[in-house]
Parts: sequence; C-alpha cells; structure tokens
Amino acid sequence: MDLNDRARGSGSRNPRGGAGGGTGNTIKGPHSALTDYLQEIGVSRHFRERRRAETAAAAAAAAAQGQAQAQGQEQQPAATLEQQPTASRGEVGAGSADAALARDLQDEENEEAEMADSGVGSSRMTTRHASRQHTVVAAAPVAAVVTTEIPEDTGKGKRAAKGKGAAKGKGKKKKKKDSDSEADSDENSDEADQRAGLNRSSARKGGRMKQCEVCDKRFLLRGEHEETERLLCPNCRRSIDRSQNEAAAVSKRAHAVTSSTAVPKRRRLKKTADGLLELEAGLPSLQDLCVRAIAKHVDQVESFGDISVQSLNKLCRIICKMRVLDEHTLGLFLGADRTSVVLYDCTRLTKDALARIVEMSPSVQTLALEYCGRLDAGVLDAFGVGLGQLASVQLEGAFLVDDKAWARFFRLAGPRLRSFQVRFSGFGPVAMRALITHCQGLEELRVSECTDFNGDCLGMLAAPLTETEEALQEPERLLRDSQSGGVAPWRPLSHLKSLDLGHPHLAMSSSAAMRVIGTLGSQLRVLDLSGFKDIDDDFLLLGLALHSQHLQELSLAECNSISAEALTRFFAQGAETTMGRGLTRLSLNRCYLLTDAVMHAVVRHSCCSLRSLDLNSVDDNLSEKGLLAFAGHVLPAEEDEVVAASVVKGCPYLEEVDLSWVRCTSDSVMEKVLETCSRLEQVKVYGCPEVTIFAPARPGLSYVGRACDTL
Repeated sequence: MDLNDRARGSGSRNPRGGAGGGTGNTIKGPHSALTDYLQEIGVSRHFRERRRAETAAAAAAAAAQGQAQAQGQEQQPAATLEQQPTASRGEVGAGSADAALARDLQDEENEEAEMADSGVGSSRMTTRHASRQHTVVAAAPVAAVVTTEIPEDTGKGKRAAKGKGAAKGKGKKKKKKDSDSEADSDENSDEADQRAGLNRSSARKGGRMKQCEVCDKRFLLRGEHEETERLLCPNCRRSIDRSQNEAAAVSKRAHAVTSSTAVPKRRRLKKTADGLLELEAGLPSLQDLCVRAIAKHVDQVESFGDISVQSLNKLCRIICKMRVLDEHTLGLFLGADRTSVVLYDCTRLTKDALARIVEMSPSVQTLALEYCGRLDAGVLDAFGVGLGQLASVQLEGAFLVDDKAWARFFRLAGPRLRSFQVRFSGFGPVAMRALITHCQGLEELRVSECTDFNGDCLGMLAAPLTETEEALQEPERLLRDSQSGGVAPWRPLSHLKSLDLGHPHLAMSSSAAMRVIGTLGSQLRVLDLSGFKDIDDDFLLLGLALHSQHLQELSLAECNSISAEALTRFFAQGAETTMGRGLTRLSLNRCYLLTDAVMHAVVRHSCCSLRSLDLNSVDDNLSEKGLLAFAGHVLPAEEDEVVAASVVKGCPYLEEVDLSWVRCTSDSVMEKVLETCSRLEQVKVYGCPEVTIFAPARPGLSYVGRACDTL
C-alpha cells in the first residue's frame, strides 16, 4: 500500500463506520456535520475511486519513463507536473513533495476534527479544502515514484504514520461522540432554521446562528460580538432600548422639575375623553370618580336610583359625549317622576325611542333635545298631545319638522309654553304666526339659524302695517279658533323678556328690527341680534337707545354696519339714562370698527355691573389704551374730549373676558387689568402671542388658548 492509499485511509475516513474506499460495508451510522460538509463540496465514494485510478495510471506511466528525464524536470512547477504526469523530479524533489503531502494531509485531519467540534466558518474551510485538493492531485504522481525507489523509507514512514494515526485516533474517538450528539442538535436546529427562512449557507454569508438570552429564539448574528454584551435578538434589543430611553426621559423631566433654575411650572390642562370639559390636572373628587365609573359601564347599569339632578345631568353629558346614548340606555334618564329630560346627543335615538319619552315621562315640564335629526312631525305631535305639563321646549337639529308641523304643535301645546328655543329647523312664516297667536305666555324665545326665517317673520313680532304681512295670516286658516270661526287677531308677546334671533340665514332689514324694538324693547332683558349685518346707526340710536332702558344682556356680534361713533354715543346716552344700571353681558364679537373710545364708553356705562365681555377679533382699531380702561386708566382730555375723565373705577366685577385675536393683549396689560378686576376667573387669549407663561396668575384664574400652555 503506497503513501497515497495511506493518506486516503487516514484522511478520508467515512464517519458512517467504514473506510472511504470500501464498497462492501453497508453499515450506516448517524450523519455528522463533516459528512454533510463533504457531500456539499462534492467529495463522495465515486470521486475517491476515480482519483485512485488516476493516481495508479500516473504511477505506471512514471515507472515506464524512468529516471532519464528526471534531471530535466526538476525545476518544473507543480502545475506543469499535473499537465505532464510522466515527469519525475528525483529523490530530493520527491522527498520534499512527500513531506508537503504529509503536512497537507495532517492539516486536513486536524481541521476536519476542529470543524466537527466547534463548527468553524464554512466559507473559510471551503476555500482551504479546494486549495488542498489541487495540491494533492498535483503531488500524487511524485509520491508514487518515491515509494517505488525507496521502499524502506516508505515502510518506516508507514509505521510512523500508523503510530501517529493511532495516537490521534484515540483522541478522535472521544470527540466523535460529542460531535455526533452535536450533529443531532444541529439537524434539529437546521429544521427550525429552514422553517424560519434560513438555510445552512446563511451563516457562511457573513453571520452565525445564536440563541437569544431573553426569548430563547435563534437568530443570525452578524459582525463582531463582545463577550461582555448580552446575546439578544433584534426584537428584544429594540424593546430594551425603548424602555431605557423612556426611563431616561422620565428622569430628565424629574430633574428639570426639581432644578432650582427651572422656569415657572406650567398649568397643565387635559381634555378628558369621558365628556367632561377641560379640567385641572389633579385628584378628582369622589363624586366625579363614581360618575366616570358609572358612565364607563353604563351598559351594565339597570337604574341610577336616588341621584341628584346635577349628577344625573353630568352623567348624561358624559354618556352623550361617548356616543353610547341609544334606545337601551335611554330608559336610565326617564321615569314617571322626572320633570326634566335633557339629552345632549340624540344621534343614535330613533323616532320610536324619542316617542318613548311620552310613555315613560308624562310629567315632563322641561324638554331639551340636541342633535335630534330623527325627530319628525309625528313625534312632535305626540309631544304636544301626551306631555300635558310641558312648559319649556329646546330642540336643536330637528330639520325634519316643517313649517306646518310647528304650527300644529303650537296649537296643541302653545298655551302652556313659557320658553321655546329652536335651532337648525324648518321654522318659517306659518310657524311664526301660529306662535304669536297661541303662545301669548312666552317669556323666552329663541329662533336661531333657521333656514326659512326671513324678514317677514321678524316683522310679525311687531304690529302688522302692510298688506303683505296681513296676507301671511291666510295660511293659518287651519289654526282658526273654533268659536270665532276666523283667524285670531294679532297680539304682542307681552310677557317676553328674552329674545334671541341670532345668525339668520337671510337678510334682516334695519327698519323691521326697529319696529320690533319699538314694540317689545321696553320689556326685554336679553337681546341677541348677532349676524344682523344690515342694522345701522339709526337702529342703535333711534331704536335701541330710546326703547331698551332695561337691557341686561346685549349681543351685537358681527354687526359691522354700526360705526364706532354710534356705539360711543349709544353707551354714553345709556350711562346718563340708566343711572348706573348697566349691562351684565356684552358681546361685540367681530365688530371691526370698534375703537378705544368705545371701550371707555362701555366701561363708564357698565363698570359696576359687567360680568362677561366678548371682544373676539376686534383688533383693527383697538390698542392697549382701550384695554386699560378695565383697569381704570383714563384717556387724556386732549385725545378724546367725549370720554375724558369717564373711567375711574374700571370693572371690578368682571368674571370672564374673551380677548382672542386682540394682539395688543400682553403680559403687562393683563397685570394692570388684574389689579382692578379682582373677580376675573377666565381669560380667552387665542391668537395672542404676547401673553406668555409669565403672565400674572392667581388662584381661580385660568387662561384659555394660551400658546405656551399644554392642552
């Protein structure tokens, strides 16, 4: 047996239990990592037999040629020997080739053993094995020549190789068991990797498979890994990094709060999702906690039991805000003893559910329904017939109710009504005439943003003067009094004290408004004419100033046809005639012609009574001098002789003011205003960049809309 066979016997051992070249051995053992690796690179039994045949043929050719050409081929490279297998190098060349071949075979054995134990990178082994394969093929003929010439050395080398192989074999047997057990786990892990979308070549493409210390999942680790670092998969690493960042942010905020150089603490407001309005951050009351808990689990509540009207109203607001008021929860707010039914969102209530109010709460005196878009004429007729004690009606969004349906309702329930408020509905001339005829006891009337309300409806509040207004009584034949057999004559609403006709969809003439004020102005306490863009100075000076001495609340929002001079004269005349009885609420929202002189006249007129003031968006001609009127600052006489020395007290009873988009409002102005307005509780400052976190503050005072606040 020559050196080549010996090398194959020692370096190509079949891990299945037999020699690599044996053909009669059919015993098969478990697959190892080395066996799989040799199969992948193409080293099989047929390959080894073909290589042995090629080596034997080369050895026979080399013996036939002899040593005549050995001297001429000494300097030929190994690649030439592979192309010309008949050449030989002589004893010196053969000895060096024998030593090189032995070293390569020994290195191959060591490397295969290391690969079976520790699983070294496959890409590096593939390259080295390929280079060794070429070296063995090139040196094989020379090894054959050497064995023929020097049999003693060959035998000696055989015995030495055998002894060395035996010594290594003892160590290999022990390692083989470990490698076989690792092979089983590797096969199981390979199956898991294939299910996860990984194959054996993934590790050879720049990474290695590792097991996460947290979730025990296998993942592909690329790049270097320090021993001090934990083995974490990408998901676990991101989760840990996120938690560490959040902890660092909390620590940073805590440090900023405790720092002595920190800015003044901002008042934090939060908008709760349970329907409550803006609340101060802090501990809520026990009652609020109970109300929120009930609202959150309202589907499991059968009855509220004995509960105050205030708490019931708060529960209704929260439930309506959460959009859970439907036909199943409606019964919680109804009962035979209920005298007031207030529902803030009827979007999910059908007309049948709304009709249940008559059956379950027949003693209702106050009925308020918002967003009642499904309420139709039939349900309204049921209210008029079934609710015998109904005195106050407030409906918002009843757009299915037309003009004639309102007229029928006023015929049925009009004599009992004391308050009627409607918004976003088909309220027109027929309904208005029926209201004036049958609702003589009304004290509060609101008809706002109704599509069919026009100038003729407005004129009906005053005595009819023209044939057109008389003709409007014709459609009311169906409402004739059965005893008289005709339409009842017009009568004024002599008990009316509050009139709100704000934001009409159609134009309202200034003359019709003057006639209404001439008829009802002396008895009115509340007047809202917001959006009457056609009323002018004559209405203000010849109508309102002469007939409305008892007004307490006035809204002229968006009445841009009234000049600043007329407003100044109006409040100046009022200050002389009312003898100190001023307005409690005033809205001049978006009256863009308003000036500083108007503000001084307002303060002189209502300094001792004003509670609420709306100056939203009156920024064009208003300056700090006008705002300082609230603080008692007087304009010099040379600047405005009309209002000179008119402001002496300011507005000490002012509770809320809207200064949104009045950009002259600043921290210094608010500081002077607060010195006089000791009862001020709410200041709206949307769009006022000069009101900062350093604005003066005190317990009970809130700034709404300040840019620096966190909402």
